[in-house]
Amino acid sequence: MEVDITEFLKEIGKEELVARGVLKRVQKSDGENLQLRGESIVPLQDLMREYNVTRLVGRDRKWFFEINGEFANSLAWKPTGEEIKRGNVSQLSRKGNLFINQKGNINPWYNSNGPKVPDDSSGHEVSGDPPGPEVLQDSPSSFSLERDLQRTLRDNIEQLEPGLRITDGGTERTVDAGRIDITAEDGNGNIVVIELKAGTARMASIGQILSYMGSIENPEEKGVRGILVAYDFDEQLEMAAKAVPNISLKAYSVQFTFEDRG
Repeated sequence: MEVDITEFLKEIGKEELVARGVLKRVQKSDGENLQLRGESIVPLQDLMREYNVTRLVGRDRKWFFEINGEFANSLAWKPTGEEIKRGNVSQLSRKGNLFINQKGNINPWYNSNGPKVPDDSSGHEVSGDPPGPEVLQDSPSSFSLERDLQRTLRDNIEQLEPGLRITDGGTERTVDAGRIDITAEDGNGNIVVIELKAGTARMASIGQILSYMGSIENPEEKGVRGILVAYDFDEQLEMAAKAVPNISLKAYSVQFTFEDRG
């Protein structure tokens, strides 16, 4: 399951993140910073496992971190030269460069008592004003919503498509490419890989679901389909999906019901 890192950290909560070692309190002249550092990586991965999250993303920030250590950070650097911007964290000379120059963007608790200033992961401030935290305005995206979406679909899978039957035993299936949100079988005996996005699904989601479909165990050589469920889809993804006949897109909506209580 992929979630926005800002929403993920908000969902866990500041004090829990500090207690678990994901955030570290750092005193500065302008107040207290709660920072993501190199030491945050392992406890952050532990939390991802607990919440069945395989990939954290900084939307529109060209940043992501996967539970296996794969990452991308377009702003990664080091004082003595260029640091790698994409790869595995094991390749980083300074593990904190996973978060470098992104802390004010992806960490909702960073520098909460002072002005947002980029940080080079060693405690030194870097010149320049960072952009503010990215907040999705086009959908009710949140980490808790994605969990609720999966739970609701598991309880009502035939609302997604008549004849679907869940075959993963009620838990996300692990394959070489990651963890599949829901694995099912349709009325024709095809394996159906279902990927969920709480907000707007973007082009990377096509590659993600295709990798799941290609790595799923299929000794009986059944047909394999994919269903991508999201609140909305960007235009490029919709065009790409038209060229992949075994992938379908399903948009969900949030509905409210009301009852009298007096």
